[in-house]
Amino acid sequence: MEAERSPKSNVNPAVAAFLSALFPGLGQFYNGQWAKGAAFFFGAFLLVGALLSSIDVDRFERSLRADEVPLNLGLLLVLTVSLVLLALWSIVDAARTARRTR
Repeated sequence: MEAERSPKSNVNPAVAAFLSALFPGLGQFYNGQWAKGAAFFFGAFLLVGALLSSIDVDRFERSLRADEVPLNLGLLLVLTVSLVLLALWSIVDAARTARRTR
């Protein structure tokens, strides 16, 4: 059994992009790219998990009230930018693949 089959034909690029905008990897699954979809999905899942686990709301609020820069602000920014870039990559990839296979 192949891990990655060729993309499906008759897929709508707008639907593929929308699904990837909901969560990275869903548009690739829609296109029939299972391995690529899994890579995007689990990459985003890991980034979301790392982002959520690095947020300490009480400590963050105390830092802001004391007019201090939160200690983990750099980490939060890196994780957020990484997640946004991965999501954009997933959206563009899903739409381009769907357009190529029409």
